[in-house]
Amino acid sequence: MTATGACGRHTPRDDLPTVCVCNAVETLHGIAERAGSPDAAEEILAECFAQQDQSLFWGPDRKLLITSRPIRELAWQTRFLGLPDVVNLSPAVDSGFLFADLMGDDRLLASLLDHIGPGRRFRLIPHTTTPGLWAFVDLLRTKYGVIAELPESCCEQELRDYLDTKSGLRSLVTEAGLSRPSCRVAQGTHCADREGARTAVVRLLRTGTPCIVKADKGEASVGLLIFRPGDDEDAVAQALAESTFYGSDPIVVEEFIEGENTVFPSVEYVVFEDPADEPVLTHVCEMLFDGATRLRGNVTSRSLSGAAWYAPFVEGSRAVAGELWRRGYRGHFGIDAVARGGEVFMLDLNARRTGSTHVHDFAVRHFGPDYLRHRTVGNYDFYGLPEDSTLTEVLHRLGALVRSPGRADSGVVPCELTGLATGRLSCLVYAPSLTAFHDLTQQVHDTLQRG
Repeated sequence: MTATGACGRHTPRDDLPTVCVCNAVETLHGIAERAGSPDAAEEILAECFAQQDQSLFWGPDRKLLITSRPIRELAWQTRFLGLPDVVNLSPAVDSGFLFADLMGDDRLLASLLDHIGPGRRFRLIPHTTTPGLWAFVDLLRTKYGVIAELPESCCEQELRDYLDTKSGLRSLVTEAGLSRPSCRVAQGTHCADREGARTAVVRLLRTGTPCIVKADKGEASVGLLIFRPGDDEDAVAQALAESTFYGSDPIVVEEFIEGENTVFPSVEYVVFEDPADEPVLTHVCEMLFDGATRLRGNVTSRSLSGAAWYAPFVEGSRAVAGELWRRGYRGHFGIDAVARGGEVFMLDLNARRTGSTHVHDFAVRHFGPDYLRHRTVGNYDFYGLPEDSTLTEVLHRLGALVRSPGRADSGVVPCELTGLATGRLSCLVYAPSLTAFHDLTQQVHDTLQRG
């Protein structure tokens, strides 16, 4: 696809208006629509929908946020965090494809053009670079004479889409010879169909190896199947046949790494256009799970650098970042992994902003670029609140745990409040240490459980 915006620019002018388009669940629609019913698909999307609110923390303080639906309790959040220059607009129709909805809403386009102003040039930050982005950029240029600078977007759309698959990382590491003794992809393969996946699963189980099955274009842990040695082979075949989440795309089968000392680290990089600038590691975090596959949060802390997995993962992921730069990728990307001691297995590459980008952005804004010297910062999603809980109820429950980051050494900041509609409360949590972070997160959990 030919890109007509100024994509991949490292240092766009600071005086340019900024527009953030948070199409956070757009690419999730493909796998969600394979669910057994429309209600099941909607449930999958609703689980992740509130991620749109993370755009509050992107870019400069002054910005226009375009989200599929209005960010709930935005006025309270901007007052609490000292962000008075944030404006949020949403299209009249939410089809799940935000750029298309934006282009079809004349009133929203008029407001956007007013925000951009007479300079007819602006900085555009999307959550995910999709084909809809380029159609939007073309419309602005051809119809309105407006140029979008895209400092975080990869002009090579096919490359971005390829990297954002389960097999993309596996193929990249293999083709480029990036495997290292202590940092590699897990043992496994990608298969053309269910029968190939069944054969791969049985082969691993017969060697005593547990395994996990993933749809190549899957996201948000949707459609995962886990099998362990001793599972009946006919039951394996039946489970694969009955799953609706495997379509015409490949199916990845790989060793399922588990055990008492297993942790789940993640890294995020930004790859810039300027050849003089090497990819920048923005942060290293540990993903926080509830059960085998339910991601609940992330935390970044200076103490993580002492873990046995840290150095091998940073070294291995930096090699991947360099290869992505050489292939033409630009923008944010993250790699999720599982580690057992000093042995790291890279699992997924997310070619976009990730679930921890806003954690880093929040920390930099409130604690400075060297925040890890004195702060541990993370986010956590708490479930089980009554649907349509109000912010007033949440603040009453949490009481003194909610503290402004400019006024305390530790505290909790309720965010992604659009999720309250489904009984989900997301919180940013900051503390002086990793131990204090976990203690504070547990306090929030216990407080919410008590009601």
